[in-house]
Amino acid sequence: MKLRNVGLLVAVLALTSAACKKSEAPAKHDEVTAKIQGSAVAADPWSKPATVKDPLPHPFFWSIEKDGKTDYILGTMHTGVDPETRIPDYVWKRLDESTTFAMETNLSDAGKLDVLRKDGSSLEAELGPAYWKKLEDALGVQEAARLRGFKPMIPATMLSMRGLEQTAPMDGVMHGRAMNQKKNIVFLEDIVLQGAVLEKWLNTKALKDMLDDLPTGEKRSKDMLAAYIAGDEKAVLALNDEEKADFLKHGRTEKEYDEQMEDILFHRNASWIPVIEKIHGGAFIAVGAMHLIGPRSVLELLEQKGYKVTRVTQ
Repeated sequence: MKLRNVGLLVAVLALTSAACKKSEAPAKHDEVTAKIQGSAVAADPWSKPATVKDPLPHPFFWSIEKDGKTDYILGTMHTGVDPETRIPDYVWKRLDESTTFAMETNLSDAGKLDVLRKDGSSLEAELGPAYWKKLEDALGVQEAARLRGFKPMIPATMLSMRGLEQTAPMDGVMHGRAMNQKKNIVFLEDIVLQGAVLEKWLNTKALKDMLDDLPTGEKRSKDMLAAYIAGDEKAVLALNDEEKADFLKHGRTEKEYDEQMEDILFHRNASWIPVIEKIHGGAFIAVGAMHLIGPRSVLELLEQKGYKVTRVTQ
């Protein structure tokens, strides 16, 4: 089971990156936190030397209008898409014109995430010899060794990134740009809530399932990235259906799948609507693309509130 379909937490990706880069013993929590807090605000891409642009042809980008006021909302991919070269100029323009920038959570609060084991055991012991060997084969012996003291959601996140180019997070870069422009910054939920969802569903069973299906998982991640780059909503939803089939294949129930979707998507989507309505008028919102697609999405909920939702192409 993977969470690529909703976009992984930028903060957890940062934690993973920090864990991978440690060359000695397992990374300490305060060291990981320092790395995240230091990188939570990405550099403004326009301050860098000019690079070759390759803008997304059909970004997941919408306007939302009500009472004569308009906001813009971008569906992001947390890794695999370079924001500097792939986000079209007209999207940057809408961000620059906005007065408020909103994103899922505050990455500077990543120190609140409880990613270290406190039960006295190790990840290796929890997985057992056979699955530990699979983890070593997937990530490398040294990388696996550094993860012994972490909860399963960290290696599960790392596996979900296999085969994808490691890029700066889109929403993190936009956050940095918005801060440089001194915009009002709004976070749609507390990072602790996101962490709790990941810990619940990226558990030991999920990690083992991912290790059993590495080629399939990696292919689906690449297919999801390709569908995102093409701006193809139907392809994204079809891949999400495939993930459901995999979830059930591993002995899970329909009830568990429904509970997972409530936790990962639907409950969170609904909880964001009051915040979005409060900042309506000159806001630019960046959230994982799956929050904007399909039934009970943020956009569908806004339409039910009387907003006019329009896909923006220029």
